[in-house]
Amino acid sequence: MGKLFLGVLVFLSMYSIAQITCPILPKPVTFVPASDHNPPFRSEKLVFNPLSLPAKLGYLIPEIAKLYGINEVLWKDSTDNKPNPEIAFQPLTGAYPESYAISVTSTGIRISFTSEASCFHALQSLFQMMTFNEPANSYEAPSCFVKDFPTFSWRGLHLDVARHFFTVEEVKKYLDLMSMYKLNVFHWHLTDDQGWRMEIKQYPKLTSIGAWRDSTVENHYATFPRTWKTEHYGGFYTQEQIREVVAYAADRHITIVPEIEMPGHARAALAAYPEYSCSGKQQTVPGIWGVFDDVFCTKDSTLLFLQNILDEVMELFPSQYIHIGGDEVPKTRWKECPKCQSTLKNLNLKDEHELQSYFIGRMDQFLQMHKRKLIGWDEILEGGLTSGAAVMSWRGTEGGIAAAKQGHFVVMSPGSHCYFDHYQSKSTSEPLAIGGYTPLEKVYDFHPIPKELSAQEAPFILGGQANLWTEYIPTFDQLTYMTYPRAIALSQALWGGSKAPYESFEEVLKMHHIPRLMGPNLNTHISLSFMKPTFKFNRIPDGISLGFEFKDTSESVAVSSNDEHNGAWLDHDRTLDIKRTKTNTSQHKLTFFSRCCVDSLTLISHLGLGAKVNYETPLNERYNSGDLTLVDGQFGARPWRGNQWVGFDTNSITIRIDLGKKTKIHGLEIGCLNEPSSWIHLPTEVTVVTDRKKRKYFQISSERTTIECNAKTQNIVLVLTGPSTIPSGLPGEGNTPWIFADEIIIR
Repeated sequence: MGKLFLGVLVFLSMYSIAQITCPILPKPVTFVPASDHNPPFRSEKLVFNPLSLPAKLGYLIPEIAKLYGINEVLWKDSTDNKPNPEIAFQPLTGAYPESYAISVTSTGIRISFTSEASCFHALQSLFQMMTFNEPANSYEAPSCFVKDFPTFSWRGLHLDVARHFFTVEEVKKYLDLMSMYKLNVFHWHLTDDQGWRMEIKQYPKLTSIGAWRDSTVENHYATFPRTWKTEHYGGFYTQEQIREVVAYAADRHITIVPEIEMPGHARAALAAYPEYSCSGKQQTVPGIWGVFDDVFCTKDSTLLFLQNILDEVMELFPSQYIHIGGDEVPKTRWKECPKCQSTLKNLNLKDEHELQSYFIGRMDQFLQMHKRKLIGWDEILEGGLTSGAAVMSWRGTEGGIAAAKQGHFVVMSPGSHCYFDHYQSKSTSEPLAIGGYTPLEKVYDFHPIPKELSAQEAPFILGGQANLWTEYIPTFDQLTYMTYPRAIALSQALWGGSKAPYESFEEVLKMHHIPRLMGPNLNTHISLSFMKPTFKFNRIPDGISLGFEFKDTSESVAVSSNDEHNGAWLDHDRTLDIKRTKTNTSQHKLTFFSRCCVDSLTLISHLGLGAKVNYETPLNERYNSGDLTLVDGQFGARPWRGNQWVGFDTNSITIRIDLGKKTKIHGLEIGCLNEPSSWIHLPTEVTVVTDRKKRKYFQISSERTTIECNAKTQNIVLVLTGPSTIPSGLPGEGNTPWIFADEIIIR
C-alpha cells in the first residue's frame, strides 16, 4: 500500500498547478482570479478577526482547519498590531439565500455571508484554496473573488448501518467529509432485516435481540454453495450517542434524516417482537441479504408499536422529514393473514397495494400530528399517497417524475447514478460489491431535474442523494473507498451552478483533493479507479485487439504476461493482438503496470474469438455491451457487475455467430447468468443449428454448459429457451424471466 501511495503522489506531482483555474470543489458559481501582477495572500499564521463571525463558528474553525492540515489558527486581538494580513467577516443582507462571497488580496481576506451555514461553506472553500509554501514557511491563497450559492436544498448522502455497523467516531468522520464538500443531509438508515441500530427505551428487546445476528453470509449473495461467517455480530447507538451525533452534524450544518423501515425490511424488529408480524412466529435476525416475506402486520397493535417508536425517534431527531422506508414489501403474508384481509375488506380496499397505501397513510397522519413530514422510497406511490408526503426516487427517475407531477416533493436518488455500492471500474481488482457499474464520470453527469418535468413541476425536486448500502462494505476503509471521490462528483451535481467539463473536474480532483484526502490529516482510503486505463476490445480478422486509453496521453504501461508480450512497454495508443487458437483453447494472463496503478485481465483464446455476432433477438438497451461481448475472451464477472454480460428481457433468444469461413468445430461452451434475486434465470435448453441445418437439443443446468458438436460450418445459430414465467415464491414471480449470456467458447 505504501508503494502504491508513493506512486500516486509521484503521478499527481506531474500535473501543473498553473492549469488549474479554481481549486474549489464543488466549483463555485463565480471564480474570478486576479491578474498575474496581483500578489497572492501570504501569511506565516492564519489570523482570524472574530468581529461579526457567528459565535458557533468561533470554536469550530480550528476543527475545520485540521481537516485541511492546518493545526494552528490565531485570533486577532484588539491590541494586536502585528503586520499579518487577517481574515475578516461581513454579514450580508438582501443577498441570495445561503450565498457567500470571498475576496482574497495580498493584504487580507474578507468573507461575506448571509447565514451561519453560508459562512461555514465559505470557510470550506477558503481552506480548499489555501496551500502551505514550505520554503517560505507561509500559508498562501491566490488573489481572487468567489461568489457562490447552492441550487438544491437537499444534497444528501445515505449510510446503511444495519447490514454492517459503524462506530460513532466513524460516523463523525463520515460527516466531516460530507461537510468539506457542502453535502447537507445525512440519511441514516438505522433499521433493516439484518439489524436494529437505535435504542428505543419503550422496547428494549429491539437492541438486546434485534441488534445482533449469529452469522453473516460470506462472498456474494448469489454465490453457491453459500458459506457463513459464524460470529455474534452487531451493535447499536444509545440515545445519548445519537444526540451527540445529531449535535455534531448540526454544528456542521448537516441535517440528519433517520430511517425506520416499515412495513418491509422488518425481520430484525420482528425477531425481537414477533407478535407484530402476521404469523407471530419466532425467528432470528437473518445473516443473509435479500427481501423477506415476513413484514409488519397492518393490525392496529402493530401501528401503535411503530408510532411509539416514532415518538422516540422524533424526540432525538429535529429534522423536518422522517424516512419510513416503504420499499420492497412482499404481500405474501398479508394475502394469508386474516387480520390484514379483514382490514382490506372493512376499508373497501381494492388490493394489497392499497393496503400498503393505508399503512403509509396512517404513519403520515401520525407524523403530521407532530408537525413532521413523511418521506419514503418511491414504492410508497403504489396505491395512492397523501398530499404532504415526499418521495425518494431510487428505481430510476420514473417514480420521482410521477410524484412531482402529482405535487409531491422529491429527492432524486436513481440507482443508475447514485448507488455507491456499485462497482467503480470494470477492473477485476475492485473489491467485492453488490453489482452494477457506476464510474466517477457517470456520477458527475447526474442531473437531478429530469427533462420530462415542466417549469411548474421542476421546483418539486428538492435535490438528490447517493446511497451507501453496506451488504458488501464491512469496514470503514472500504466505506470511504466506495464513497470517495464519487461523493465529490455528486456534490458538484447537487451544488449547481455552471458545471465545468468533466476533464477539468478530474484535473482539480487529482491536483488538490486526492492528496489531501489520502494525506496524514485525513488518512482516508479512497478509490483511484478513475485513473486506471480503459480497455478497448476490437475485432481483427483472426481474433481481437486489446487497446489502452489514457486521459493523459503521455502515460504508458508495462505488460507482464505468459506469452510473447512479457515485459513490453506500450504507449497509450498501442494495442495487443490476441489470435484465435487453431486447436485447444489457451489462457492469457495479463498484468498491467502504469505509473499510478496495477490492473490485470485474463483472456481465453478459442476458435470463435472475435467472430461476428448477430443478436437476432434484440438486447435490452440497458444491458447492451456490444456484439463483441460474447466472443471477446472474457468470462462475465461473478458477481454480476453490469458489464461483460448481454441481457435479454425475454425467455427465448436467438444468436447467430459467423466464423468468417468454414471451420471444423468439436464443441461449444455457453455461459449464462443465474441470479434469481434480479429476475435473471438460466435457460433450460439450447438448440444448436449449423450450416447443414442439423439441429441438436441440449439441457442446461449450470452457468457454464459444455456441448459436443462435431461439424464443419461457418455459421452457428443458438436458440436459448427458458421457463415462460418466474416460479411462485421467487422475486418477480409470474413475470417473464430475463436471460443474460457471456462468453461462448468454440472449440
